[in-house]
Amino acid sequence: WYQRRVRANNLRLNIKCPMSVLHYDKFSSSFLVGVGVHLYQYLDSEVKLLASCGDPPLTSHQKNEDVENKNKEEQSNNKEGNQTEKDDTKEKEQKAPRAEGQAFITGIATCEECIAVINNNKVVETFDRNFQKQASVVAIKRPTSVQVTNTHVVISDKSGDAYSYTLSLSEQKYLLGHVSVVMDMVITLDHKFLVTCDRDEKIRISHFPNCYNIESYLLGHEEYVFRIILLSPNLLLSVGGDQKIFVWDLSTNTLLQTLQTDDVTKTHGDVTSVSYSAPYLLISRTHHVTTYKLTDNQTLEHTSDFISDHDIMCLAASENKVLVLTKEPKLECHQFSNGVLSDKNVIEGQFDLSKCVNSTLPEKKKVVRTAGFTDYFERKRKRIEEEERKEESRKLKVESPS
Repeated sequence: WYQRRVRANNLRLNIKCPMSVLHYDKFSSSFLVGVGVHLYQYLDSEVKLLASCGDPPLTSHQKNEDVENKNKEEQSNNKEGNQTEKDDTKEKEQKAPRAEGQAFITGIATCEECIAVINNNKVVETFDRNFQKQASVVAIKRPTSVQVTNTHVVISDKSGDAYSYTLSLSEQKYLLGHVSVVMDMVITLDHKFLVTCDRDEKIRISHFPNCYNIESYLLGHEEYVFRIILLSPNLLLSVGGDQKIFVWDLSTNTLLQTLQTDDVTKTHGDVTSVSYSAPYLLISRTHHVTTYKLTDNQTLEHTSDFISDHDIMCLAASENKVLVLTKEPKLECHQFSNGVLSDKNVIEGQFDLSKCVNSTLPEKKKVVRTAGFTDYFERKRKRIEEEERKEESRKLKVESPS
């Protein structure tokens, strides 16, 4: 077991998270684009700034500090001399919050009632359908994914836990825990199950909201599972770091189909993004987008291929359009009809993509601590040898006459 775990950790890839998120909001028939801390809407060939995210709510202690700082400012203005003013300025700079450029949106989820946004600085926010901020809260750990229903906001974090909030974010409930980082999650359409995937190759199906009741595990990936998508009420798609793409039947918890991607991976690189707009599934690699269609017999069939001029970071699909973010950086809109991409149009907006695409999360390799295990096995070996010597000496004394 120990050797298998060390080998798995050494083979594990580092996930880079681009500082940009594309999401298709079917309730408003528009694309939501998260660039840095800003949330934009792309609708009818126009880009509109909706909100700025990532500002953590002030605690009571911080509010008291703000009042004290204001009093100090008033006192300093009444005093003579510039030295006191310089000292106050230094204190303000030390107590200033983290710069806006250091925070960025990492996830967007929508429902009929609201929009939920998570940020890398642990802030979870909700907006109404007029994109007015309703509430915000600071999560315990950095969120990795978010889902929202008409009554709850569900987030997972890097420690492997998942929590449920009310839409007002005033009440928190612990749902479940994984041994490793939860990479993605989905809530089934009937809201009966919460499906989560983690960095240890597992997909877990739990009853929702009583997630301590585990329905089943879906096992088959040999590397981390970083994306899961509901294709239909009973069909689940999973994408792993082993570049295997599985289709699961949630009614029987069995594997239905495996998409053979070895040749495509060798030619076009690893999977960078996945998007689904019924009945078409789009899978992007470095310069390549493959389209599959979900047939009536619940299987995926290859439809078309598209070659891009630039490296693709992520994409999002609607019924007739596909939004593609490239490393150039450029935001492209393609017409989408019968599973075929065409007619590229570069979107010109008021946002600066160069600030977000070229910046990624730092690579953090998982440290494998072998020193403690080595000492343990060495002590165990010596203990076993000592017991064997004692056993041999005891047998000799019994056999030899005294």
